[in-house]
Amino acid sequence: MAYRNAAHAFVSKLAQIRLNGSAVTVRGKSTHEILNQSITLQRPMERCITIPGRGNDIFATIAETMWVLGGRNDMQYLSRYLKRAHQFSDDGLIWRGAYGPRLRNWCGVDQLNEIHELIKNEEHTRRAVGILFDPYRDFADSKDIPCNNWLHFLLRDGRLLLNIALRSNDIIWGFSGINTFEWSVLHEMMAFWVNAEVGCETFFVSSLHLYDDKIETADRVLQRFSGSTGYEDGWLGTRFQTSWDDFGNVMNEWFRIEEKLSTGADCAPEIRNFPDPLLRQFLQVISIKWAIEKRDVSDPVKHDLVDELGHNDLALALHERLFHDSDTLVHSHSTRIKWEDLRDDIIRLHRQKDSDYGDSWKKRGELVGIAGNLARKIDRMNRIVQTRSANGETLLDTAIDLLIYAIKYETYLADQSSEVAMELFGRIGSRFSDGTSGFEELIKSLPAVAFHGTIQDQMLKVSSLFDQMDEFLQTNSYDHWTEKHMRAKELSKESQCLVCAIAQSNPFAVVQLQHTFPSV
Repeated sequence: MAYRNAAHAFVSKLAQIRLNGSAVTVRGKSTHEILNQSITLQRPMERCITIPGRGNDIFATIAETMWVLGGRNDMQYLSRYLKRAHQFSDDGLIWRGAYGPRLRNWCGVDQLNEIHELIKNEEHTRRAVGILFDPYRDFADSKDIPCNNWLHFLLRDGRLLLNIALRSNDIIWGFSGINTFEWSVLHEMMAFWVNAEVGCETFFVSSLHLYDDKIETADRVLQRFSGSTGYEDGWLGTRFQTSWDDFGNVMNEWFRIEEKLSTGADCAPEIRNFPDPLLRQFLQVISIKWAIEKRDVSDPVKHDLVDELGHNDLALALHERLFHDSDTLVHSHSTRIKWEDLRDDIIRLHRQKDSDYGDSWKKRGELVGIAGNLARKIDRMNRIVQTRSANGETLLDTAIDLLIYAIKYETYLADQSSEVAMELFGRIGSRFSDGTSGFEELIKSLPAVAFHGTIQDQMLKVSSLFDQMDEFLQTNSYDHWTEKHMRAKELSKESQCLVCAIAQSNPFAVVQLQHTFPSV
């Protein structure tokens, strides 16, 4: 059976177990199970399960995923996040059946490297297999026998498929707790390493079961699931972007920072500079856990920390974990921000500012006036994020001002160049930068954007674009109008993405904006 994502599959199979599951007692524990299940996830990167009542721990899920991919099996690390980890350890020191060492060092073989090499050398190979069950060790009396036994990667039509075979899968702690998440991350990584798109992910499960002591949890999930998983509403994930050659060093750095975070250290600069976007976000999430546990931060600060992640799946998962409000974020249409509505708010704001300040924004010329205004907004955004203080000005206010100045700069360039004027407005002979009409014509031409990254990453992109443009302006003050316009247009586009990201993350700031500049 095929499902859009892990959450939809989880709910469907949970309902199937509750309706048709057969009672069976294994090792003294009562369960209900369904047998021989094939579960295909069409969008495996939609990996976070945020259904109210499920109680997913995104901190533990990320930590265990990284533990596996890093080739680890130690309790010292894992028990910091998964308190019940010792229940599955024979000696209190390791998980003997941990997937990490089996994947990364099976008798000296790094199976991920071998799979990567096989696919790179022969695109359609059928030999890209990873083994997790070891008959030499696993026909034994142990608390930890691998449940996931076999991984198979297939590259077809430019899309990398992943198949997983499991002897046994607990639908609460296994399937929906860690397995769909961890394998989707590996799947995404391998697809990046072999330059492919992420295809479907299929689980072949011999026994998919629910322990009877989790029946109350299961019924609560089924009762509260509304049909939406967050991804339909644009809460999407950030993408992995680290090459195989750099992967080992990046992972070592990740674990180094994680260990510092677990002591309560502030690693914000190191996290900001972490090279991989997805793994950087994982560190941001981990840092929130330790900020809460070590520094006992208040709820408003927790909200601020989560908001820094932007409008993405990890932020939604944190909302459900910390505030139990993911259902309101997904279902409350009052929190859904449409670009057209936000654009109209910006137009009203601009009209008011034009009435108050006129052409003062350009009076001192391109370098001192226009570029200076843009620079001040970039600097103010950085200060707001670093100090969490804006003297009454929100991050959204500043990002909107930046967008306004960027678009107005485009109108100024149209005044200087007939070529730019024709590209933007299809006509010449007007003073496009005077008043509000030129600005409104341009902002209305901007299409709606679907933003999937983080606010922090987008701020860095906008800041970098401005720095490049400013450097060009310093040496080309009075000409090169088309080149300047190309840079200004890109700044406008990415500033729009930043505005949309902040608005989606903080819809209440949008409401405040609407109250300040109401519709006429």
